[in-house]
Amino acid sequence: MDPVSFLYWRFHAFFRDPERHAPAGRVVVAPADGRVLYVSEVAPHTMPMVVKNGTEIPLTDAPFVGPSELPGVLIGIYMFPWSVHVNRAPIGGKVMHAQARPAVHENQSMVRALMHLMWHMPITDEVRASVAENARNTIVIKGDMSVAMVQIADRYVRQVDCFVHSGNAVTCGQRVGMIRMGSQCDLFMRRIPGLEVLCRPGDRTRAGETVLARY
Repeated sequence: MDPVSFLYWRFHAFFRDPERHAPAGRVVVAPADGRVLYVSEVAPHTMPMVVKNGTEIPLTDAPFVGPSELPGVLIGIYMFPWSVHVNRAPIGGKVMHAQARPAVHENQSMVRALMHLMWHMPITDEVRASVAENARNTIVIKGDMSVAMVQIADRYVRQVDCFVHSGNAVTCGQRVGMIRMGSQCDLFMRRIPGLEVLCRPGDRTRAGETVLARY
C-alpha cells in the first residue's frame, strides 16, 4: 500500500459509517462487515475458543459463555481493511455485560505488526503467539435469547471503542462499538430450540443487515 492510498483509507474510507436497516423478525444479524471465517460448533460443558491468526483465545471475559448444558455455535468474521469498522448489535435486548481489555504489547512488536498490514509482510511467530494480548471488548446482550460478541483488534491497536454499558437497552442493528484499523469480530450463541444458523465460511456480511441465524 503506497502512502497516498494509506492516508486516503486511514482518514476517509476507514471512518465510513453508513446507515443500516436491520430486518424484522426473530433474527441474529452480523455484528461486523467482512467475511465469515468459521462457523464452529461448541460442545456442551466446553469453553468457546475464538481463533485469530491461528491462536485460540478462550472467551473467559463473558460470564454466560462458559461451560453449559447447552451446545453453542461460534461465528468468526474477518473485517477487511476496507470494511466499515463500526460494529452493531446482533439482537435487540439489554446489555448484561460490557468488558474492555486493553492491549499489552511492546512498541517494537506493534511496529512490526503495522508493517505487516501496510506492506503485507509475513506474520511472525512472535506476533502470532501474542494475539491473546490484543485489545478486545466483549458485549453480552440478552433479549429473547442471549448472545456474546467479541471485538478483537490487531496488535497495533491499543483499545477497542465501546459505545454501550451494562444496563443499556439496544435495538437489533444498533451501533455498539468500533475497532480501529484491522480486526475481527466473533459472535457466540447457545443452540436454543429452534435456532437455525444460516451462514457458512466464505459468506460476506454487512453489519446490522446480514442475517446469520433465525430463532
